[in-house]
Amino acid sequence: MKQALLPLLLLLAACNDKRGAQVAVTTEAPRAAIMQGEIVERVLLTGELRAGVAVDLTVPMTETWELTIRWLAEDGALLKGGDRVLEFDNSAFTNGLVQKQIAVIEASSAMRAYRDVSTVSLSVKQHELEQARVATEKAKLLASVPADLLPQRTVQDRLIDKTRTELALAKAERDLATERQAAALEGKVKQIEVDKAKRAVQTAEKAIGELVLKAPRDGAISVGTHPWEGRRFQIGDSVQPGFIIVTLPDFSQPMQVNAELSDVDDGRVTMGQTGSCTLDAFPTEPQPCEVKELAPVARNKQRQSLRRMFSVALSIPNKDPDRMRPGMSVKIELVGKQQTGLVAPRSALVFESGKAALRLRGGELRPVTIAGCDAQRCVIATGATVGEEVQ
Repeated sequence: MKQALLPLLLLLAACNDKRGAQVAVTTEAPRAAIMQGEIVERVLLTGELRAGVAVDLTVPMTETWELTIRWLAEDGALLKGGDRVLEFDNSAFTNGLVQKQIAVIEASSAMRAYRDVSTVSLSVKQHELEQARVATEKAKLLASVPADLLPQRTVQDRLIDKTRTELALAKAERDLATERQAAALEGKVKQIEVDKAKRAVQTAEKAIGELVLKAPRDGAISVGTHPWEGRRFQIGDSVQPGFIIVTLPDFSQPMQVNAELSDVDDGRVTMGQTGSCTLDAFPTEPQPCEVKELAPVARNKQRQSLRRMFSVALSIPNKDPDRMRPGMSVKIELVGKQQTGLVAPRSALVFESGKAALRLRGGELRPVTIAGCDAQRCVIATGATVGEEVQ
């Protein structure tokens, strides 16, 4: 029995040795070598789909610099023209409106009171003028009596009285004219105060009306992103004039993808650069896109953040308005420079202190100059030859 099993055991041992040799052969690391090739630099970004043409609803300019969002329609809501979209807190304006209305009443009352007093003063001056005229006419009449009919002293007294009454009449006329000018001027001042108070009320009422924003036409709305918080606006946010809170996109026009490029990648994206944009909701349907806008200056991503980003806007055709909606996330792949030369895998390169070295098959590190890289390979400008094996 043992003799019968011995050949079988020897056969199994031989099979295991062959299998081990095959495993050793298959697990041996493949050799990589320097060869001629071409790489294409690609820039990967993430962005958000936006409408290329849209009506923006912004924070209005008011006496108060900051406003608070009291009510906001949901993102993507379908609205009719004239429907309420956004409402700001108007408590500061309504409280001030009562005081401004009281100021109008007080200014109007002050103007009416002055007009009454002015009318009385003018009546007094007019009465004084009439009395001066009567006195003047009487003095003139007495002075016209022939001098040979009266004593000399009486004639002189009447002439003096005539002169005195004429001077009094001239003074009364000047006083009346001055009173009229003063009354007219003060009346204008009082009217200006009333008009100013009324304009303040009108401004406050207009501001209260502007704190409710309505849809200018039918369509779906898109809520904007807070420039400091990096999220969509929401109820309770404090906003400033000029902030775009809501947009009403025109889906019949091409769409736009808003993205950000880190300042460390400055120069890798240029105007007119093309690539593909893929909506995360439809990962198997990439669409062509092109860089249309590129901010010249990098800005902080958030108020307290040290990261600085360049704003990038790309155009993308709106082939399916029913599915392409603002706010969708997008993956962007832009095609950069094409370079041809000696190509080595990035795994064979060691980068340190701004310099590169090529790891050869035996483990030796040789300094090289890199012309450019993509995600997997790099073009070596100097320091390598075709066919050299690398690790």
